Amino acid sequence: MMSPRNTWLSTRSAELRALLLDLGLTITDAEAQTILDDKVNEYTTLMRVSRQTAQRSFGDEHLARFAQSLALSISDEAPGANLVEFERAISMSIPAVGLTTAAVAEALKVAHANLNDSATSEGLSHLSILGMITAEASAFLVPVPRPLLLRIARFLDMASTSVKDGANLPEGLEEAGRPQFAEILSVDADGIRTIANNDSDDAPTLWRTPNPR
Repeated sequence: MMSPRNTWLSTRSAELRALLLDLGLTITDAEAQTILDDKVNEYTTLMRVSRQTAQRSFGDEHLARFAQSLALSISDEAPGANLVEFERAISMSIPAVGLTTAAVAEALKVAHANLNDSATSEGLSHLSILGMITAEASAFLVPVPRPLLLRIARFLDMASTSVKDGANLPEGLEEAGRPQFAEILSVDADGIRTIANNDSDDAPTLWRTPNPR
């Protein structure tokens, strides 16, 4: 039998996906549940109320407004677009590309450890596109599409949240390392998102030092 929490999430995530579909956007059920769970947890902490109270406040009108806000955010990711052919307006340094690749690989380990086929497929797609784009670069700076970076940042955020919520850890990672692992994924997501929103022609500095000694 499903718990009340899971029943609410299952019902509301289906409704959220339907609202987004009407707006021309598609997300997986796992993504919808993660997004809603985060939103309820955020409201619970901010308002200092129980989870049940937070869920009751998330009525039909609130869900519709949230879907519209989410659609505006996701639309920046150019859903359905061929990103290999998309305008490459953001400059990334080779070290930044390398760190981004490593971050996606770590998030893929989370998907694999939790048998999440849809997340695994999404992450592999990100790696493939980033690899093809990098291979075509002829200078130290790699021009990349902004939507790709935003998709990768969201992918890392999802992995970070999953780890924080108790998902299976990748093989070889001890339970004591869970908080740091989740934090690194979150920091990488923020760093990549900062690069995506950089209006300068110059590549921004690397957001963190890889493998600090």
